[in-house]
Amino acid sequence: MAITDFFPSILTGARERQRPQHLKAKRVVSRNGLAKNAHPALQLVQDFSVENPKAVSTKSFTGIVVAIFVLGLLSLLGINMALTSGAFEMENLKLHLIAMNDQKEALLNQESSYSSPDRLAIHAKALGMQPQTTINFLSLGTVKKP
Repeated sequence: MAITDFFPSILTGARERQRPQHLKAKRVVSRNGLAKNAHPALQLVQDFSVENPKAVSTKSFTGIVVAIFVLGLLSLLGINMALTSGAFEMENLKLHLIAMNDQKEALLNQESSYSSPDRLAIHAKALGMQPQTTINFLSLGTVKKP
């Protein structure tokens, strides 16, 4: 048996032919009364073979695959470089933040030393102020209203 016995339309170019009895679709009536095929109708696929086999060579296909592979590697390299530069920049910013926090802590310590009670007393005496030795109270009831 040759392949032309099963598929004569390939070589002869015939559009339609008689189907063998076992490939004919059986008619089934559905619930709504419409007829439908129990099996889908089979058709041959159109021949897409290339007339000139050298037109589609394995060398060109291999070249395209290699080019796609190289472009993928280059894009991966670019993404990796971008992420690495971002990581270095982030590390520099972290170091800068640590330095700024240390400077802030030093300024807060300096401010607290300037506002300590002992230091304020020394500066008050330098300005000519006298420390209060007795405690005086004000009574609001004895104040006359104008």
